[in-house]
Amino acid sequence: EQALAVAGERPTAIVCDDDILAAGACKAARRLGLRVPDDLSVTGFDDLALATAVEPELTTVQLPAEQVGERGMAALLAVLEGRPAEPGGLPVSLVVRGSTAPPPAASRA
Repeated sequence: EQALAVAGERPTAIVCDDDILAAGACKAARRLGLRVPDDLSVTGFDDLALATAVEPELTTVQLPAEQVGERGMAALLAVLEGRPAEPGGLPVSLVVRGSTAPPPAASRA
């Protein structure tokens, strides 16, 4: 909240590392009189049920939770057996909802 309240140029977007922090960022923005997404875009990560329970609904990155768990368990077992964990990515997707918009016109000038 303090970062948004500082005088001078304010960010046009906040990218949070989970949906809980994103919901908190939206609340902090409202307390400061900012409108999400008109004044500030906010994104989360995880696509928790919370993402659709807040207003505006959160734009978020959706992870395949079951695959995350499987990979985590496989990595843990590999380390316990003295082997390196297998590298590799997982598919993710951006779920665009109401908490993001193009930056305000004054920010683009």
